[in-house]
Amino acid sequence: MNEGTFEQVKQDLIKEDHYLRHHELRFRLSAKEVQKVSEKTNQTPRILDIGCWPGYLSLYYQREGWKVDAIDLNPERIPTVSEAGVKIIKHNLNTFPQLPYPENHFDSILFTEVFEHLNPASFKELFAGIESCLKPGGRLILTTPNRWALNKNMLQLKTWDEPEVDEEGHGHWKEYRLHEVLECFGSSNLKILKQETISFYSHLGRSNQTGYFPLKEWYKHPNKAVNFAKVLVYPVRNLPPFRDSLLIVAEKPQQTL
Repeated sequence: MNEGTFEQVKQDLIKEDHYLRHHELRFRLSAKEVQKVSEKTNQTPRILDIGCWPGYLSLYYQREGWKVDAIDLNPERIPTVSEAGVKIIKHNLNTFPQLPYPENHFDSILFTEVFEHLNPASFKELFAGIESCLKPGGRLILTTPNRWALNKNMLQLKTWDEPEVDEEGHGHWKEYRLHEVLECFGSSNLKILKQETISFYSHLGRSNQTGYFPLKEWYKHPNKAVNFAKVLVYPVRNLPPFRDSLLIVAEKPQQTL
């Protein structure tokens, strides 16, 4: 990652700094996976950022010279990103799972922390569209929360029996175990290159007063008891079954059978 470019993006989106503190590691690891694709293309790479708010990666790649398209429910809330030249369209994938892009168009598709917000009934059509608009050799980078992460949800076994969404369908429809996400690729020709549980957030503590901070500084912030408890269970939270997130990288074959 070009640190100079990313630092400028941080400054331009400073009002979302609280979100960045929580998600920066995810942004960086996603960018690392995207970089592997860009290294093998001879043209200006194209990327699609599905559910791009608050726009850190879209803006980063735009400033790195990529051709960037993005989808968001409310593009008007991130004017800095669209004003920079990112082509953001307003699109609800629960209502219209089709992707409005031509075939063989993108080198990479970012699909991070969006999967859990979608109605599973849309997945077959959505994955068909992802496969279609990826170039041969292009890659999909997908992240989503791990259903068996060692957090409050693990002890509430019925949490995801019903979608936790509002009247417009906004919210988490479901959180998944790794094998459940992989099953969603069954109707596509996308080849799974990486499938793993990963810890994006276990190194962070949180308080309502100060937001997210490095967990090792638990004694400097309010909510000391809760954050000290996180310190105690940290080794267990980082065992593979209990890590907080799932990461899947899939590639469109050079020749689809």
